Amino acid sequence: MKWPWLVPWVILLAACAREPAEGPDRGRAVYATHCAACHQGQGQGLGDVQPALAGSVTVNGDPGALVAWVMYGDRPSTLQKRRGLAVMPQFFWLADEDLAAVLTYTRQSFGNAAEAIEPTLVTGVREDRGRP
Repeated sequence: MKWPWLVPWVILLAACAREPAEGPDRGRAVYATHCAACHQGQGQGLGDVQPALAGSVTVNGDPGALVAWVMYGDRPSTLQKRRGLAVMPQFFWLADEDLAAVLTYTRQSFGNAAEAIEPTLVTGVREDRGRP
């Protein structure tokens, strides 16, 4: 073989090209990639820096407000202002299916038991805002 160093890269690229997981695994994967660094693996947050998702009134509350917060950083009124709280990044660039999956995962994990969020709700919030 002329380029043996290329083999691991081809394997890595093939793994990255797979379709995203479906169902709860999809939400878990998106959470691990984009959320866990700040909100931690068990949704416990980081003290005064990032709020806990476990038992959160915001996470378990109005699904439309939660979608707007995660997509565009629109701070919901249920989120208490705290000193040292880091700003929520905007995730509008994620696909509607990925946003719905990760929000459903957080609403049904960490002791939370709220209803699922459908991709159509994410699409609706996106259309209502006239944003990407």
